[in-house]
Amino acid sequence: MNYEEITEGEPQIRTLIPIEEFKAILGIDDRDDKLVKFCLATSTLTIENYCKSKLLRKKHFEKIEYIGDLLLYLREYPVNEV
Repeated sequence: MNYEEITEGEPQIRTLIPIEEFKAILGIDDRDDKLVKFCLATSTLTIENYCKSKLLRKKHFEKIEYIGDLLLYLREYPVNEV
């Protein structure tokens, strides 16, 4: 999860991808910054509400009892890499 500054003096917003990357993917220029930030903030909050979880990237260490099975049952999700 990324934190982007809206403007000086305003609070930061959480977005799933950086605002500049979003604008590059859609080919949007700087004239539509307010609309882009609104769309990213709204979609991020909608996804978090649907998942009933805050989607923040963090490192999580977990000790797992390995018994030879090919499946790993993790307590935290979603997982970026193991």
